[in-house]
Amino acid sequence: MKQGSSNILFRYRILWHVLFWVGFYLFYSISYGEYTDNYAWEFKSNLIMLPVRMLATYTLIYYLIPRFLMKRKYTQFIVLTVLHAFLFGFAIWQMYYTVPFYGDMSRYPFFYWPKILVAILSNYQIPAFAATIKFFKEWYRDQSRKQSLIHEKQEAELNFLKTQIHPHFLFNTLNNLYALTLKKSDDAPEVVLKLSDLLRYMLYDCSADFVPLKKELTFIDNYIELQRIRHDQTIVHITYTKTGEVDGHQVAPLLLLPLVENCFKHGAGPGKEVMTINIELQVLKDALKMKVSNTLVGGKEAFEEGLGLTNVRRRLNLIYPDRHAFEISTHEGNFDVNLTINW
Repeated sequence: MKQGSSNILFRYRILWHVLFWVGFYLFYSISYGEYTDNYAWEFKSNLIMLPVRMLATYTLIYYLIPRFLMKRKYTQFIVLTVLHAFLFGFAIWQMYYTVPFYGDMSRYPFFYWPKILVAILSNYQIPAFAATIKFFKEWYRDQSRKQSLIHEKQEAELNFLKTQIHPHFLFNTLNNLYALTLKKSDDAPEVVLKLSDLLRYMLYDCSADFVPLKKELTFIDNYIELQRIRHDQTIVHITYTKTGEVDGHQVAPLLLLPLVENCFKHGAGPGKEVMTINIELQVLKDALKMKVSNTLVGGKEAFEEGLGLTNVRRRLNLIYPDRHAFEISTHEGNFDVNLTINW
């Protein structure tokens, strides 16, 4: 919902008031004119009573309701509303009683309860209807504020989660670069260039809520190539496959990176043990599917979900509620992650 200040219900306040009174004036004049078969008289009669109806209506919605009902002074509100209705009915009756336009009413007493009661029943629906509109506006405004606060909270949380990814990724990549420089590897300059490209994407393209899927997957491609340079491929077997048409789809930025990062963090150790990393990505017409599997170092079965995967889980819940599946499992020395995002 948009905030009330920018919504059509609140932007044209005077116009809505004018339409309200014109609508009631025409309704009373035409309906009673049909009943009495004297439209001209009813149009004049309702025009004379309009100021009294307006005074009663605005007294109710701008004084009694805010001062008493909204402040939970229920007893006072009920008593004053009953008094307000009586005064309103009495004022309408006095117009009939004293204004010559309505004919000679001197045959009735000054306080004639039946006529006052009829005046209340036939006219008080106007203030009551206006009060209903006011309650609806207040409810709508309150819901708008709540939705705005929820949205702002989610935006702040998502921005915080994004900022967590940046240093986490940078720390891991710099560790990789440090390992290569220790070995005086000829691949170190290429790693620096790829790291520069990755950081450029993270700093300049990832500020949006969604990015083209093609850019995100190019980022993943570069990151995997970075890891191929770092690791001995006779020890760390990396399989990466992509299928499907990526054009025309968008995805939340840096959502897939922690899944791939996690493979190399926990599936590629410093020793000589052979490790396998499989990354499968399918782009379907209605969904994005990603399956990541890696051998756990030392063949251990237990695995504690770290910052990266926790971050992914939380972002999925915020960005794709009820439109994703995220499963993590360990068995036979392998760690598996299955992600599905429905477009």
